[in-house]
Amino acid sequence: MKLKNFSKEAKKLVSIARTADLKKTAIPFYDILPSWCFPERHLRFKAYCVGMGKTGTSSLHVTFSNQYRSAHYAEDRFVINRILAFSNGKINQTEFTRYVKHRDRRLGLEMDSSPLNYHLIDILVSEFSEAKFIFTLRDCYSWLDSFINHSLTYPQIYNTWFRHHNVKLEELHFRSNKFKHAKEEQVLADNGLYTLEGYFSYWKEHNSKVLATVPPERLLVVKTSQINQNINRIETFLGIMPGSLPTQVRVNVGKKKFNLLSKIDKRFLEEKAEAHCKELMDEYFSDVKGFNF
Repeated sequence: MKLKNFSKEAKKLVSIARTADLKKTAIPFYDILPSWCFPERHLRFKAYCVGMGKTGTSSLHVTFSNQYRSAHYAEDRFVINRILAFSNGKINQTEFTRYVKHRDRRLGLEMDSSPLNYHLIDILVSEFSEAKFIFTLRDCYSWLDSFINHSLTYPQIYNTWFRHHNVKLEELHFRSNKFKHAKEEQVLADNGLYTLEGYFSYWKEHNSKVLATVPPERLLVVKTSQINQNINRIETFLGIMPGSLPTQVRVNVGKKKFNLLSKIDKRFLEEKAEAHCKELMDEYFSDVKGFNF
């Protein structure tokens, strides 16, 4: 019976793999194996970091990696292609959910830290009732400055691997089909970057979605600048042994500063930020008074 079901499931997965958004990425063999091929692991806790990129998701992974089963951007290429297939209607909710559950069973992670979890969050919340979520949150100005610096520091990532396989994900995030560069932000266009409205609207969308979707009792909000100071809170939240996590971890820190935002009219920049981010900024970063870099 299991072999018969496996055959049906394998054919279905191969069919999904042939959709337009998945053609450029080979489907790993384990994706066509049924879930029962992968034994359930004993997990001491089950947690997901659901912050945006450049908010400390890498640092959080490293914090857990010595003592617990942790990964950062696990199987990102394959996850991104499933996200795109779902957003474009190539796979339905049931197929997407099946993929997320299959991947979760196979990886058996205790801490799954990835900005991509934002796209899976409805499934993660509903399918894994025991899971808890750590939400790394950064103010919109320092986040965008860091994101731009990262994009320009590692152009090979964004011009080859990322753009070749996953350009549509950034376009989905930053709405390149909707927002066009104004003359005040021409410096962004000249450097192959998106618009301020694109960046700030996604900052609001990602953060608001997390806060609205995850039940408060299952969510711990940790500001990026305070991750190390909140290690005890994280341990208590997850019910793990006090002192099992290091308290001085900081990785993936940008070293190059391009200062592109300082080349944009300050009033124009702050108007775009306030149009999209004001509500959350007032609630979580009331001490940040505009752009001051």
